Amino acid sequence: MAFDRDLAINNPLRYLSIMNKSHYIELAVAPWIIGFFIAAIPTTITVELEFCGPNEVNHFFCDLAPIQNLACSNPLASNLATSLSALFASVLPFMIILGFYIHIIATISKIKGTVGKQKAFSTCSSHLIVATLFYSSVIIVYVRPKGSQRRYYDKYLTFMYTAITPTINPFIYTFRNRDVKKVFRNLLNQFLRLIFF
Repeated sequence: MAFDRDLAINNPLRYLSIMNKSHYIELAVAPWIIGFFIAAIPTTITVELEFCGPNEVNHFFCDLAPIQNLACSNPLASNLATSLSALFASVLPFMIILGFYIHIIATISKIKGTVGKQKAFSTCSSHLIVATLFYSSVIIVYVRPKGSQRRYYDKYLTFMYTAITPTINPFIYTFRNRDVKKVFRNLLNQFLRLIFF
């Protein structure tokens, strides 16, 4: 999405020639293939660990890090593989997204009229908010160094990127629509009148 918006703002006349059907397919398929291989490496290493102790995962789903912590054998290689995979799967894409948005902001800042700036910013703000919420929680959970004491907030941050961000995603994108804003204001006004009058 960041590439698409960067291309639309910085090269609007070439947009349709660059973003053809084959390019859409490449942009949709590449993350799936790359993601599969990135996830397969730490999963394969985790499967090789020896488990003999308690089998209760201290998490709300079977995530790699809590499973690795149950291992009787040394999970150092598995934890390292998970952290490196998370680095490539979260930090790198987030930096690329930020790079595209920095380029977009630099271009938008050169626009003379305020209406054009507002329109360009409004098309980008929703995706930037959702990407920041998702990637910041993923980076904190998976990329930070693993000490002897696990952070208590990992479950909450994991809940943030697995449940909260996908749930609020449609609302963030919907509030850009003028009709939805109007209906929301009317509902809010009716609610306030009901409470205070």
